[in-house]
Amino acid sequence: MSLTQGLHRAMQTAGSRIATRFQGRDRTWADVGQRVARLAGGLRALGVGRGDRVAILSLNSDRYVEYFYAVGWAGAACNPVNIRLAPAEIAYTLNDSKCEVLFIDETFAAVVPELRSLAPSVSHYVYMGNAEAPPAMIDYEDLIARSEPVDDAEAESGELAGLFYTGGTTGKSKGVRLTHGNLVHTARNVITAMGYDRDAVYLHAGPMFHLADMASTFAVTMVAATHCAIPRFDVEQVLQVMQGARVTHTLLVPTMVNLLVSSGRLPDYDLKSLRRMLYGASPMPEALLRKAMDALPAVGFTQGYGQTEASPLITFLSAEDHRAGGGLLRSAGMPAYGVDVRILDERDRQVPRGTVGEICARGANVMLG
Repeated sequence: MSLTQGLHRAMQTAGSRIATRFQGRDRTWADVGQRVARLAGGLRALGVGRGDRVAILSLNSDRYVEYFYAVGWAGAACNPVNIRLAPAEIAYTLNDSKCEVLFIDETFAAVVPELRSLAPSVSHYVYMGNAEAPPAMIDYEDLIARSEPVDDAEAESGELAGLFYTGGTTGKSKGVRLTHGNLVHTARNVITAMGYDRDAVYLHAGPMFHLADMASTFAVTMVAATHCAIPRFDVEQVLQVMQGARVTHTLLVPTMVNLLVSSGRLPDYDLKSLRRMLYGASPMPEALLRKAMDALPAVGFTQGYGQTEASPLITFLSAEDHRAGGGLLRSAGMPAYGVDVRILDERDRQVPRGTVGEICARGANVMLG
């Protein structure tokens, strides 16, 4: 099944409901679907074909959601670039993935001249900012306006959906090949783990290039809920948007959770709409988790553990397990549905419970190759 099936369902079942909300700009699912079809047509006009790579280097926005679906609609594969990389590292991912088009916002536009020399594979730069596009760059809104909509490529489950580069903490970053089926499998798990429904309002506060947030991107679309976004994490912005947009769900990494609950600002905002908070991507100290649970007693906390190669969810610790407390709060949870998790020794033999070993996983979420 293609990722775009979730968008088709949202258009069919909730076309008039709000799909994306960003800095006063609201669009319905019908609007987003039409824009995605036109943006995919624009990509085709730029020479993007089935299986080609299209990258993005941008802070969070509503256009980031449209990018994901337009690339899939065109039959191409995405490459969300880590915004923390240096220009040479960005160029490495673009060259390694043979990206032909790069979407870029105003925050990173200044690096384009350097990328033109370092990343010769990129033929077109699409400017996602709100101001006039710089010279020799294509304006995002103009590309949509002048392009005819095209039919969805309707990628097969086993086709490449994107290249996602690892953190490179133990060596050179590697491009992990994930399929539409991989990402759909994880989205279904996240719907269950987070209790997403059509009335959900999800806040993209973590970086949208990261698979931890991306899992909810596809899940929220599949249930035809609402995407809200802030460009980057900021405690005041998080709280303002949570209150103003009646946010029900979000994902924060432990450092963000700490900044939020230690800010002293929680009592100043109405956060009664907030139902669930997903956390992960790094270890959560138990003391901090208990502090957060005390500060937000009505919120169901859920932990996700995984890695890029598993698209990314391997295990989750449910909100119910958090409420049970005890030693469970130091756990990474139970295997996600349809994922086989085992702890193996150096000879690939399963070890007894409580024994240190290598975490190994298999399932429909595991990468190509």
